Amino acid sequence: MPLRPEPDASHAAWFATSKKPWTQLCTLGPSGFEKYGRLFHPLPEGADEHDPDDLVNVEGHLDESHLKRLLALLARHTNTPDDCFFGLWDGFGNLHRSPAVGFFHTGKGKGPDVPPAFPPEFLNGPRVEIPNRSYLLFRGPLGEAGRWGAADLAPGHRRPINSPNLMWPFDRAWFVASEIDVPWTGMAGSSELLEELMADSVLDAELVDLTSKVPYWRHP
Repeated sequence: MPLRPEPDASHAAWFATSKKPWTQLCTLGPSGFEKYGRLFHPLPEGADEHDPDDLVNVEGHLDESHLKRLLALLARHTNTPDDCFFGLWDGFGNLHRSPAVGFFHTGKGKGPDVPPAFPPEFLNGPRVEIPNRSYLLFRGPLGEAGRWGAADLAPGHRRPINSPNLMWPFDRAWFVASEIDVPWTGMAGSSELLEELMADSVLDAELVDLTSKVPYWRHP
């Protein structure tokens, strides 16, 4: 089953009300974890990691295959894999009924009316708020990450939705953030979790230091 909307945004108060810089919260997560790292988003075949235009194309979104591999790793490092929270940035145009929602229409006349992705009472309800960022909050099993339960664009036309921008389990064993303006996903957790991430044969990751500025892409 897809994730369910969580109307109680206070579940995020433990980090959202902290005094830490908002740039840290939305890229690497709250302070207090043993280690921090970042997972570089894979580039499409033929893309150049030295080309800013290619990097922009993978900002804020982790592709499905790498997300699934990351979820399997995360599940081994929490006691509550069936009860997790997921934040989705509320600025994505295709979440709303607006001109920003595009739909390919080849018929005559006006195209189909595109509904909002979620019920109005949820879209207009409480948000997880940090300075300069606002997120819709969802809840459910870790393995359902990215299955938002959004309404289709039109019958038979699935609505593409971003991967989670924030993730954490009920026991707060780790925190994962895919900030919309960087081409990597940050992770905070135990030493064991980060060591396993570094050792993964597919995921491209590195450790980072909260006390140092993290560059947009790899260290020079």
